[in-house]
Amino acid sequence: MKPIKKLGFIICLGFSVLSLASNVWAQELNLTDSINIALTKNPQVVQAAEKANSAYARLGQAAGNFLPKVSLDASVGKNYIQPMTIVLPPVLGGGSFSTSPDQAANISNYSLTLRETLFTGGKDIQGYSIADISYKAAQEEMRRVQNETIFNVTSSYYDLTKAQKSLEVINESIANLKRNLQQTQIFYDNGIGSNIDLLRVKTQLANMEISRIQAESGVKIAQLAFETNLGQKLSPEMKLKEEVFGNEETISLSREAVLDLAYLNRPDWKQYTMGLELAEKAILLNYGNFLPSITYLYSMGESRTEYPSYGSYNSDLTNWRSMLVASWSLFDGFETINQIKGSRAELNAARAQKQIISDGIALEVNSAYLNLLSAYDRIGAARYAADLAKRTLQIAEISYRSNILSEQNYLDAHAANQATQLGLISARFDFEVAKARLNKAVGKTII
Repeated sequence: MKPIKKLGFIICLGFSVLSLASNVWAQELNLTDSINIALTKNPQVVQAAEKANSAYARLGQAAGNFLPKVSLDASVGKNYIQPMTIVLPPVLGGGSFSTSPDQAANISNYSLTLRETLFTGGKDIQGYSIADISYKAAQEEMRRVQNETIFNVTSSYYDLTKAQKSLEVINESIANLKRNLQQTQIFYDNGIGSNIDLLRVKTQLANMEISRIQAESGVKIAQLAFETNLGQKLSPEMKLKEEVFGNEETISLSREAVLDLAYLNRPDWKQYTMGLELAEKAILLNYGNFLPSITYLYSMGESRTEYPSYGSYNSDLTNWRSMLVASWSLFDGFETINQIKGSRAELNAARAQKQIISDGIALEVNSAYLNLLSAYDRIGAARYAADLAKRTLQIAEISYRSNILSEQNYLDAHAANQATQLGLISARFDFEVAKARLNKAVGKTII
């Protein structure tokens, strides 16, 4: 092969390998990528983000109340007014004249107005504060939805992975039982085994087939739940990347320390405190109705009237004005007083919810904390049981093939091994979900 052709072949081969590798990578979806997709496409996250954008726009509107308002008005066109003819008596010299030319006039007007609110009884300031707190509350709501989505994606991701792993264990058990059935058939054909042993293996295999069908259904249901939390469908070739678990580590913080962190970071607790502040601001906003409002107004303009055939009737008028405008509502039918009463009632109602919300947070955090400790302990117990069952099955297989162990004992060892393997899988994934649940309960990642 010539050097140039050889080089071209190597380059093409390199691009092919890279393309194949990228396709393989694109077919694997890990937990981090799943969370990033959900934070972009999950409808609840998108909705919360748009609500935060809307609250930010209202904050901009409230800030605009401190700025002057400038407007420009202009008009151009024609105007016709039928003139009046006035006849003078002889004593005044007689004759007649018209009040205006009998012709449509060319009219043009413009005016420039500047309006600046100087004082509103503090309503502008309170309105801006309310908009600012509302925007921060919308951000906390978005963070709450994001935390909820992260937990739901994490939980459903592990549920789907656990379901797939369980199906693998069941398929492996079926394969082992099929090999055992062949061995039992050989024993039976040679008069060593009984018909009961053969039927017992076939029954066990039939039951495992039922378990496989149920496991396959569980995988499909878990995938639907995962796709719902993800915000998009998984393509047929998309596979979840198997998470590599490190050493299990339980939390080093005390339950009281974790609860303190929750009160510092929980979005819903922050929203509650902001709600109290909003209720207090609403009272101050209503009090502003008792005070006058003062506005500065400046305007200038020009009005031009032209009669094309009558130059003497043309006019060009310029005007301007600069003034302070004050307005004070002396009696509003007790509307403001009742608004203040309503705002105070809402504030008292919000304060009354403090203990309810606090107890709810404490219950969720404590439950998640204790569930994590329990999940950690279950891993050790499940791993020990799985190791024992696996070694027992290995010994049982050797003994059974040597015809020194009964069929019943072998099947019992096989069933115990499958149960403990599934229990270990469940315990390992439950621990990861328990960590995610505690992080959600606290409002930030602490483990």
